[in-house]
Amino acid sequence: MHVENKVAIITGASSGFGKALAERLVGKGAKVILADIDIKDGERLANELNYGKENKVAYFVQCDVTNYDHQANMFKAAKTHFGGVDIVINNAGIAERTPLWEDDTGFWKKVIDIDLTAVVEGTRLGIQVLREQGRGGVIVNTASLAGLYPQPLTPVYSAAKFGVIGLTRSCKELGDGIRVNAVAPSFSETKIIDGIKELILTMGTLVPVEQVIDAFMLLIEDDSYNGDVARITSQYGISVIGRTPKPSKAKL
Repeated sequence: MHVENKVAIITGASSGFGKALAERLVGKGAKVILADIDIKDGERLANELNYGKENKVAYFVQCDVTNYDHQANMFKAAKTHFGGVDIVINNAGIAERTPLWEDDTGFWKKVIDIDLTAVVEGTRLGIQVLREQGRGGVIVNTASLAGLYPQPLTPVYSAAKFGVIGLTRSCKELGDGIRVNAVAPSFSETKIIDGIKELILTMGTLVPVEQVIDAFMLLIEDDSYNGDVARITSQYGISVIGRTPKPSKAKL
């Protein structure tokens, strides 16, 4: 897939991976629907991406991903402003802040609602719309290394991300030119680690956000990836699970 003139919907777009991916895609000529619950930062990013351009390349849509009507509105906005969608990025996510056994408020349910249920709905709507358009496309879900290996610090977050990876791998045989992939990064410099950053740093080095965006772009642009999961760690970089790394070209 060549992303120039393609249209992407990104949830959790106002910061972290979503923001960095939107900037990368627009830099390569794509157009984006920025979906986020944060109005201030979302509108600021849209203004930044549109600055100096004759025609708008970014529109912000306020979106609580746990609200199915809000998610449907993202796709309506893509059709209204850009004529459709080619790339769907289900990226919004949160993590628990207290041990599960101390969570008397039921916050863990919100983690499941945002990190798994909303991803299922975003994937469902994405497949539906891409099939209706009849031109194929790609969906990339944001999972985590915690979706591949148990995470005692955040067991509910881990359970949700295991679900995202199971969903992604189970969507391999969709046909119609529709691909579904996932990124599974280790901890990175995003809002999700606010409050626990010092603890995380004792466990290892953070993965650069730009390296995670490289993984997103790999899964978007390389049509051979379908039902695949790209793992990103500070030690080994980007590796697509179950795939033999492509040999680098010899320098003459």
